[in-house]
Amino acid sequence: MKDRLLKYGGVVGYPLFFVVCLMLFGSLTFPYDKLKERIVASFNVQAHPGSSQQELQIDDLGGYWVSGVRMKGVRLLTASGEPGKAPSKIEIDDATVRYSLLPLLVGSSDMNFDLDAFGGEISGSYDAPGKDKSVDLSIEAVDIGKIAPLVQVLGVPLEGKLGGAVHFTMPDGKTSKATGAVSLEAKDVTVGDGKAKIKGTIALPKVDVGAITFAADAKDGVLKITKLVAGGRDVEVQGDGRITMRELSTDSLCDAQLRFKINDAYRGKSDVTKSLFGTPGSTGPGLFELADAKIRSSKRPDGYYVWSVRGPLGNPEFLPVGNAGGGFGSK
Repeated sequence: MKDRLLKYGGVVGYPLFFVVCLMLFGSLTFPYDKLKERIVASFNVQAHPGSSQQELQIDDLGGYWVSGVRMKGVRLLTASGEPGKAPSKIEIDDATVRYSLLPLLVGSSDMNFDLDAFGGEISGSYDAPGKDKSVDLSIEAVDIGKIAPLVQVLGVPLEGKLGGAVHFTMPDGKTSKATGAVSLEAKDVTVGDGKAKIKGTIALPKVDVGAITFAADAKDGVLKITKLVAGGRDVEVQGDGRITMRELSTDSLCDAQLRFKINDAYRGKSDVTKSLFGTPGSTGPGLFELADAKIRSSKRPDGYYVWSVRGPLGNPEFLPVGNAGGGFGSK
C-alpha cells in the first residue's frame, strides 16, 4: 500500500495541488471591480423594447468561495410611466451566486443563489443542462412593506410576511414558453396606517386583510391564476386571470380582475370609517368613493369594488369594472 502511494501519489497529488492553487489564487486576484463595471454597463446599455427604462446599480462585488461572487447594495431602478413620478426601486442588501463546478465539465450550467432582501431571504437554483432551463425559488419571511413597487401601486403602507415557492421549466431557455407553478402566501397582512392618504385626500385607518393566498399554474408561457383570496377581519379579496410571460418580467402582460369588499365590522369601527365607506347597511357613497369617480364606478350592488388589471407588469393599468361586469371573475 505504501509503495503504491509513493508511486502514484506524486502523479495525482501535484496536478491536484496545482489546480487548487490556481483556483485559490485566481479567486484572490480576480479583478472583481472590473467585473462589476462590466455587469452594470452591459445591463444598462441594453434596450428593452416595450419596457420602462431601467438602471442597475451595485455598491460592491467580490469573490464567494471559489466559483461564486458576492454582491452588496444591489438596486434596480425602473422609470415611472407618469411624468414627474419617482422611479420604483427594488433593493437587495446581499446576494451570493455560485456555479457548480462539476456540471461545467459536461457542458451543463448549474447555479445556486441566496438573496437577503426585503427583510427576508430568497434562495434557489438555476439549471441549464442543455437548451432547456429551469429555475426554483424559495421565499421566506419577506416583508411586503419593503417591496417598493407594490407599495407605490397601492399608495399606502403595507405590513405582512410573504413566503412560498416558484418553479419554472423553460424549453429552449424561453420564459415565453415556460411551464411550472407558483404558490405564495402572505400572513398578517394590513393596509394603511391611519396617516398616509389615498389620492392625497383620505387617510386610511389600518385594514386587517389577514392571510392572502396566491396560486398559479404556467403552461406554454401563460400563467393562469388559480387562486387569489383573502378573508381578513376587515376586508374580503378575490381575484383571477392570467399573465402572459415575457423574457423580462416587467414586460409580462397581465389580464386579471381584482375584487374586494369592505366588511361591516370595519365600516362601523369608528366615525372615520363610517364617513369613508358608509355606515353598515347604507347604500349611499362614502368619501372613499366620492374622492375618485373611478372608485365609485368600480362598485357593484353587492358591495364589491371590482377592478380590471391590464398591461405590462412594470406599469399595469387599473380600470374600474363595477356594474359593467365582464372580464375574468364577473360573478
